[in-house]
Amino acid sequence: MGKYSAHFSAYTTAATVKTALSLVPAATNVMCELVDVIMTGDGATAAADVQHECHVAKSTIGAAGTATTITAEPMDDASNAARTVTKVKYSVEGTTIGSVFVVNFGFNQRGGMRWAVPRGEGVFAYQPLTNKGIVVCVVSSAVGACQGVGQFWEP
Repeated sequence: MGKYSAHFSAYTTAATVKTALSLVPAATNVMCELVDVIMTGDGATAAADVQHECHVAKSTIGAAGTATTITAEPMDDASNAARTVTKVKYSVEGTTIGSVFVVNFGFNQRGGMRWAVPRGEGVFAYQPLTNKGIVVCVVSSAVGACQGVGQFWEP
């Protein structure tokens, strides 16, 4: 059991939905709860007035797509390694994303936005179920760049 953080940066956005972060519980009876999403303009890219929308949705993770697998960082050094597979910066979409966004917010590339809830009130993914993953996606008014972080619990 522990709380973990997964970060992405220098992610090029588009006027179509792109997956910036995915969380998939890796083993039977593993659950994760997304409780915090921060998405901002990317500090390494020149600021521009590009409008972005962040969407958090359930996903069947039907196809792998092309992304970078990262190791989620434990917030507490006493925690075990996360059992949730964490991928960032999809260059080829492979996920089957739900059509209902459980979290949705807009932000300007010169700024950012945060969604956060207490433990127990987040978005859950449970491995044996069909919609077993959580994705954090971004769609933009024009090509832009963003960075972000998702924090999740494994009960």
